[in-house]
Amino acid sequence: MKKIVPTLVLLCLNLQLFSQGITIDSEVRMLALGDSYTIGQSVGLNERWPHQLVAQLRLKGVLADDPDYIATTGWTTRNLLQGIETKLNPDKDYNLVSILIGVNNQYQGIAISSYEPDLKEITERALEIVNNDASRVFMLSIPDYAYTPFGGGSPTISQGIDTYNAINKKVAAIYKINYTDITGISRQGLINPLLVANDGLHPSGVQYAEWVLNLQPKLIISQSVPVIETQSIPSKQTAGLSVYPNPTSSQVRICSEGELQILRIRDVHGKLIQEIKKPPTPFELDLSGYIPGMYILEGIFTDGRELTRLVLH
Repeated sequence: MKKIVPTLVLLCLNLQLFSQGITIDSEVRMLALGDSYTIGQSVGLNERWPHQLVAQLRLKGVLADDPDYIATTGWTTRNLLQGIETKLNPDKDYNLVSILIGVNNQYQGIAISSYEPDLKEITERALEIVNNDASRVFMLSIPDYAYTPFGGGSPTISQGIDTYNAINKKVAAIYKINYTDITGISRQGLINPLLVANDGLHPSGVQYAEWVLNLQPKLIISQSVPVIETQSIPSKQTAGLSVYPNPTSSQVRICSEGELQILRIRDVHGKLIQEIKKPPTPFELDLSGYIPGMYILEGIFTDGRELTRLVLH
């Protein structure tokens, strides 16, 4: 027993360090490193998860630039290392770096023995970019493409992804950077088609929104971070539908420039939560009974449809 106690204490200390948050203490300048999952193959620019993460920071009032990317569909770890060497802007002062890489090593049948040393080198380069502050680098697990129409539920693919994720989780722990497991979300893809992009292989914008929801609790926003005063002004995410305050904890005020025929509220999976026909505008909407998270407000007008995101905390 005397030998076991120190081991348990050390394990607890390692887990505590491993679970550290992601520091946000100034205007965010994010660099996203990876492959097709980082650039959001088959979804729009604003549906990419790094863009959605920055959008959520802005909704919290944090000043943030649009993220930059060193990522290309089909890239392996070796491709990413070469990309960092040739594409990194030395004049850009990044203070947040994400890493998501490895699926193409698995898909292309590259020897798995090369993954860990490559990923360590990528992580070291990422740390150099942020002056070796481990709280400014974070890693995501690899999603499981077996749970897409392309993957067809293949257990062999899932086993391969699990093996790679065991390695990237280990590397994140070694360098004491935050690690977020999004693989479980991706494994809902066959039972929830809304989580898969139209190409039948990559995540949809809806799935990326779920990733961002998993990341949000990891963000440690400093009291001193410069903020935009978002609570007192209407959101202008769309031309015809404005919602404020956004984010909110209970009630929102909804305004529209045109005649609003129907207002629908959906969760991030697209499930209809509430529908209001011909609501007066402006009007107050009570969300106190809703579970905190991201919702989609769908406004149906006589001349079209507009969507806006609403964050409930």
